[in-house]
Amino acid sequence: MSLTAAEKPHIIHKLPGRVRVHLPGWEGQGQRALEARLRRMQGVSGVRSSLLTRNVLVNFDPRATDDESILAAVGALEPEVGEEAIEKQPEAPPVQRERRGPLGRVRIAVRGLDRDPDLARRVVEHLEIRLSVKVSANQLTGRVLVELDERKVGLEEVLSMVAGTVLPELPGEDRPTHPLDWEPLFEATTATLGAFMGLGLHAARILLGLTGPPVASAGLATAAVGIELLEGFPRTRSALYWLLGERVAGLLFGASSIVLHTLSGNTLGLVVAGAGAFRLLTEVRARREAWRGYEARLETAAPARPGAVIQLDAGEPTPLAATILEGTGTATARDGLPAPVFPGASVGAGTPLHGGPFALELQGHEPFIPEPRPGPESGTLHDRYAVAMVPIMLLFAAATALLTRSLSRTAAALLLVNPRTAEIGRQLANTGASARVLRSGVAIVGTRPDRIVRRPEVLLLDGARVLTDGLEVSTILPQTEAVQAEEILALASGVAAAAGSPWGKAFPTTDRVPDADGAFDGETATAELGGVRYRLGPVAEPTQIPTATRLKEPGCYLLGLHREQRLLGIIALRPRLATGVAELVETCRRRGVKVTLLDGGTVTAQLVARRAGVMSLDGDDAVGAVRDLQRDGEMVALVSDSAHAAAGFAACDLAIGLTSGGSSDFSARADLLASGLGEVAATVEAGARRDAAFRDSVVLSMVANVFGVVWSLRGAPSLEHASHAVYITAPVYATALAAMGDGWARLRGGKRPEC
Repeated sequence: MSLTAAEKPHIIHKLPGRVRVHLPGWEGQGQRALEARLRRMQGVSGVRSSLLTRNVLVNFDPRATDDESILAAVGALEPEVGEEAIEKQPEAPPVQRERRGPLGRVRIAVRGLDRDPDLARRVVEHLEIRLSVKVSANQLTGRVLVELDERKVGLEEVLSMVAGTVLPELPGEDRPTHPLDWEPLFEATTATLGAFMGLGLHAARILLGLTGPPVASAGLATAAVGIELLEGFPRTRSALYWLLGERVAGLLFGASSIVLHTLSGNTLGLVVAGAGAFRLLTEVRARREAWRGYEARLETAAPARPGAVIQLDAGEPTPLAATILEGTGTATARDGLPAPVFPGASVGAGTPLHGGPFALELQGHEPFIPEPRPGPESGTLHDRYAVAMVPIMLLFAAATALLTRSLSRTAAALLLVNPRTAEIGRQLANTGASARVLRSGVAIVGTRPDRIVRRPEVLLLDGARVLTDGLEVSTILPQTEAVQAEEILALASGVAAAAGSPWGKAFPTTDRVPDADGAFDGETATAELGGVRYRLGPVAEPTQIPTATRLKEPGCYLLGLHREQRLLGIIALRPRLATGVAELVETCRRRGVKVTLLDGGTVTAQLVARRAGVMSLDGDDAVGAVRDLQRDGEMVALVSDSAHAAAGFAACDLAIGLTSGGSSDFSARADLLASGLGEVAATVEAGARRDAAFRDSVVLSMVANVFGVVWSLRGAPSLEHASHAVYITAPVYATALAAMGDGWARLRGGKRPEC
């Protein structure tokens, strides 16, 4: 399309020295030539065009030209650019408006934000410098939040610039959804209201003494049968979901089913539809509330993007890998032991810092390209049932057609023998599992809708730090008879407290009050207690101290307490197991889930795994470990407290991020966010209960199928009248109600006590 007289350019927004011209019929011909010719105009200082919005933004000097002259120039360029090749028009990224008006807020999906952390920096800088808007990026949701004054900057202009910065699309790559997307809430609300209105209509007809369906029509019965059959065939349903999209197809199925149930008088079908929609509505509302609570805790959080300089206090983890600019203390390494921290030192992502306060510059991890799953998961009972039912349905329908030579009896046979009950049970089990983990305190991110809460076969822990919570005193060995172990511990506690607790809460509180503030140089803490100078620091050469050789256990961190220059005693620190370890291990053992720790090849991590009662796996390559397990058909859930696990999260089947500390957004694309190991255990429990409810729905579906076969052979009614269609589907919905009740009983509860 070219710039014809019927579609002339026109101004859609203007400010002094700035004008935006819209070209209605432009399809990208000669974009570069158009910009170049406009830049040669007197007084024009900048030009930017967008194929996405068909807009041209021109910055100019009002003393040299005006907006009408620029508009005329744009229209005059059409004959020269119309013959050039059309450039590919970029796809508009998904947008979610949060607030309209003078200061609007929009969330824009940015493809590749989760797999290349440096893209966050580039997008933020690009938009802030070029458009003077406030931007923050979130790798967790794959979106950027833009706050803009739409009187000065148009949304189309922002979208155009974002579309030009996204990474190339990978085969099979999804567009991340957002926890606050309105479509699921709209779908659940409309379905619930529609079902309850239909039930209200039926109740009113009963009160008025009216019998029969509101509309007795053979065509209505045929339509109802068609919907039931489409939902009953797994392959047909999957094809429609692929063709229309899961949300559109789900809304279409749900709305049409409710309307047909209402008009045909199918009260049982409306009860099933209404109960399912109401369960989904409560889950969606709880999911949105949990996410808003997570965001509220991060309102004052520092930006988590490469290049940003942030401040952290003691106990807070680093959102990304970072370089320390200011502050001294220790960092909890991946094996759970402390490492000295000082200006110029580097720390990994998710590393808790002790001492401080700290100023640090964030760095990103290496970009990665997700790869497809190396092997299929081991089949479930439902998978085998769904596959087996297709030929059974078709054979039974063919036999009915041959024996009865009746099209309506054949359709009735298909209605009676299909996996519809199992499908309804699956949907309700998934919703129930999500609701249970939300009640336990887990936030569902849900940017990958295909990753549902279910029981993993392997729970992979990304490093020993996941199982630990700081340090604890393991052993105290006095080096002189004049000082006992209790006195050494009290003195060490006083020195550590005076120096700013560089080893966290490893030492108990003490009544020893230092004479003045202590100091910590990155390795050694010093302080005066009672007029005497004490020094507490690592034992440099424990093999040179005979008694230390008897003390040193593999995996311990040795600190020596000195009075002046004399060694008083040696204190061994070890990683302290976190609250919830025992609950997690017991839950996984009871539910048949293998717990495996990536130990990084360190003795400390192996000992942590042994104390916790879990298996250890040599190495720290989460992606490689996930791929090896998936090749064996295992369903793998990965638990990590670090953005270092971004590639592993992309590879696994369920990504669980630990967010204890809450200093910033979790900087990797996780599926669930848990504040502790107790919530991870609750997730495993919910997944196991979901699988049990799903299994029960398959059994009930089989019972309904057997009943359908027997009833059909004994002469089930045909579909000649609308009431017969309601009558025939009654067994399916009766067993579906039983499956829903079973799922509710298995998945109710789950709320954890408040800490």
